[in-house]
Parts: sequence; C-alpha cells; structure tokens
Amino acid sequence: MAKALVTGATGFIGLHLVEHLTQRGDDVRCLVRRGSDRSALGRYGAEFFVGDLTDQESLHRAVKDVDVVYHLAGVTKCFSVASFEEANVVGVRRLATACSSRTTPPRFVHVSSLAAAGPSQIGRPRKESDEAVPVSNYGRSKLAGEFVLREFVDQIPVSIVRPPVVLGPGDKDGFLLFDSIARFGLHLVPGRNDNECSFISASDLVAAMRVVSESGQHLVSDVADPSGIYFVADSMIRTFGQYGQMIGHSLGREHVRVVSVPNPVIWCVAAFNELVARIRGHQHILNFDKAREAGYGSWACSSEKLERETGFVPAESLQTRIDQTVAWYVQKGWLPATVGTTVRAELQ
Repeated sequence: MAKALVTGATGFIGLHLVEHLTQRGDDVRCLVRRGSDRSALGRYGAEFFVGDLTDQESLHRAVKDVDVVYHLAGVTKCFSVASFEEANVVGVRRLATACSSRTTPPRFVHVSSLAAAGPSQIGRPRKESDEAVPVSNYGRSKLAGEFVLREFVDQIPVSIVRPPVVLGPGDKDGFLLFDSIARFGLHLVPGRNDNECSFISASDLVAAMRVVSESGQHLVSDVADPSGIYFVADSMIRTFGQYGQMIGHSLGREHVRVVSVPNPVIWCVAAFNELVARIRGHQHILNFDKAREAGYGSWACSSEKLERETGFVPAESLQTRIDQTVAWYVQKGWLPATVGTTVRAELQ
C-alpha cells in the first residue's frame, strides 16, 4: 500500500485515478483548491488537502510523507499562451521543487499528452523516440512542462505518460460526439476520413499510471533519450470514422453517417466559439488552439514501449469501454434510456 498525492483529483481523469487507487488499498491525498466541488470525491474516503499550484508553501506541505505524486492538474483550453504557461509549466516547476525538497523524494508520475509530441502520419503512429513537434499552444506548454521535469531528474524519480484521446464515464467534452450520433446518426470528422487516431479509456489510463509508478523507467536529462516517457493507448489504431461507427454500435445505431469537415469550416466554427467564449468568460472545447490540431490530420501513437517495459495492456477492448461509457451517459440521463439497450443488457 502506498500513500499517494493526486493533483487534479476533481477532474475527469483524476476521479478515475482516485477511485482506482483507493480500491486497491492506497492511502490517497487529494490536492484541492479552496471552494472547489469535492462532492464526487466524497465516496472514496480520500484525504482533502487544500492547496494550489500557485502556492509554493502549500505544495511543500502537500507532498509531506507521500510515496508517489500523480500530477494531473493543468489546463487543456484557455484564452492565452500565458495561461497555458502558468498552469502547465510554472505549476509543474513548483510541484517538482516541493518534491525535491524532501529528504526522500516521492516518485513523480506526470500526465502529459500526445499533443506534446505532435501529430502522426497515416500508417506511422508516434513513438516516444520521435522528435516532439507540437503544433498547438496546449501541446507546446505540455512539452515545456516535460522539459522542466528533466531539470529535476537527479533529484526526483520522474516518469511521464502521454495519453491520446481519453474517453469514459464522466467525460463531458467527449459527450458531444456521442450526442451527435445518438440524435442524428451523424459523426463529424476533421479533414480526411482516413486520418488515424489513438484512444484510451480513463480506467485503463489510470491503471497504466499506477503500473508506471511501480515499474516504469525514469526520465533522464537528455531530451533525445525517451527513457521514462510512455504513450498509453489502445493497441488498435482507428480512423476517426471507425471510432464514430463504434460509438454507433454501442448506441444501437445501425447506420452512422461520417461527414468530413474541411479545415476552413473548422476555423469558422472555432472563430464563432471563441467570440461566444470570450463573452461568457469560459473557453469552448472547439477553439482556435484545437482547430490548429485538427488541421494536422492523424493523431495516433504506439504503446508498444509501455507493454514491453512494464507488461501493461488495457484490461478491456475499446469497444467494451465505449459500451460502458454509453451506459454511464444513459444512467446519468445525458442520453435517452432508449439508446444502446442491447449493449447495456450485455454489460449487466
């Protein structure tokens, strides 16, 4: 049993991680901001520690007596490069500094992103040894956070996981795809229909994070050396269109119309969303930064290195994970109870 600190615990992936760790008997401490909604965490019996990545002193107290730190906190969408920098780079430095001040520093598992590595080519998924070429402000900030951690490799044992698209119960952003297919049988894909993409369920991602904390290699200072960095993805690479068809299967949709959306249309939609978001003060998932990523086609990666070095493979197929996600959406009333009845019956 380990004592773990989880940052970003109230988020989509963070909730899955806290559930996973507490179920296996770990003692979990959650770094939570003052006034944050902790209701979903209450049932796991985790410790709440009020602090913030902007408060260095609170981080020094938060890492006290923990064996491992899982760093998930950060931002995926915001209005400025400076905001990405503060959350995804400066915040990493503060937390790593706190860990390095310990006499016996904890293991540090950092959740980065495929966006830090950049897009792939059709038929050639990204590998950890490939040169990182991020194309978005988000991706560049996540890569910069990785570079910060390389400065601490002689002081703390660091491992990095880079997930692609993450799905599962509780995913609000991904729900838009499910809803479009459920309502209209329509699946919109950016660019070409044969562009490839990797996926991983939140349940399998957090299980991989634990395995990496226990048996993964550690980061080194040489940026050309991929030691300690792991892509975590389903072994089968799909096209965006195939992913929509899999969602359709879970929803009981016999026919799903896959529509390719040209880049100019994506940018027009992003421009409208940016305008509305600035009025409301909350960034939309399809914004200029995501339009940049969409324009580069394929986003696929290989998790062969993770399997070779740790033995980790996802516990369930991607189709089963999509089925489970649909069942959760129906249970919560996000999707009507009439969809996916056959699949949900098989899960019971």
